[in-house]
Amino acid sequence: MKVKLTKLWGIFTGILVIGIIVYFAMLWVTSQNISAKVEEISSAKYSIAENKLEVCFLITVNNTGIIDVSIEKLYYKIYVQGEYLGEGSKEDIVINRGVNRINLCLKAPPSSALKAVILPILNKGKVNVTIKGYIDIPIKSFGVIKMWTLEIPYEKTVQVNLVSAGKSQSGPGPFPY
Repeated sequence: MKVKLTKLWGIFTGILVIGIIVYFAMLWVTSQNISAKVEEISSAKYSIAENKLEVCFLITVNNTGIIDVSIEKLYYKIYVQGEYLGEGSKEDIVINRGVNRINLCLKAPPSSALKAVILPILNKGKVNVTIKGYIDIPIKSFGVIKMWTLEIPYEKTVQVNLVSAGKSQSGPGPFPY
């Protein structure tokens, strides 16, 4: 009886390991086919009650890989023209195959936001935005059983335009996140 349990445990462990290897390979192939771009500063709104300026950045992620990618948590720090603006996080994001839009928002004191966002926009109309941080991706066996979480750092700098300042959207809008 003990020999059968040992064999069954060995088979079960082997299947889990194969599942991890298969999922990891599919995740690696997909990661080579994902591109992200900071499209625009989609809004900048001032809240008198909180004395904070909320700035939102639209990120477009194109996944031409073979699987959808789940992200447990996305941590980000945003710099505008090299000046620290703020940081935040977003949880439970799914990057489906195809084009995905993610809206990253943060609230900053008006003085730092004016220095980092408003003044460069008034002077040039465009600003350099750097977003850096890390993402937590769950590693699963066959894409189902979570085994552990992989932390991947990233950094991206692009030049963006301000699209709308002070406008608020009614309804859910085009941003799923």
